[in-house]
Amino acid sequence: MYKHVAEAFVPVTHARCVAEKLRTKCCGYCLSIDVAGADRFLMFEDARAILRPADAGLRMRVEGQNLVVFCGVRMLLQGQLSAVGTAQVRAVEWEPAGRVPFGTDGASP
Repeated sequence: MYKHVAEAFVPVTHARCVAEKLRTKCCGYCLSIDVAGADRFLMFEDARAILRPADAGLRMRVEGQNLVVFCGVRMLLQGQLSAVGTAQVRAVEWEPAGRVPFGTDGASP
């Protein structure tokens, strides 16, 4: 269980492509990367990020034990997102999140 958890939704077109580019740009900072369906899991020391493409954009979730690493992963994602050419994002608004990623209960959409 992670101590710090936040989620953000970024409206972008071609969210799957943006998620893949973001994963590629962040891979040098990750300990490992896993894929489960459409989700991309970026594992860092004491933190992880989940990237999930949605119909109207990209959902991002950051979970971390250490506040500094947690904030660092959020900043990394925001910075790399602005470097992805197809993502014209001015600001990312992070919201506190619950235990279940993206508010799902495990049921199919």
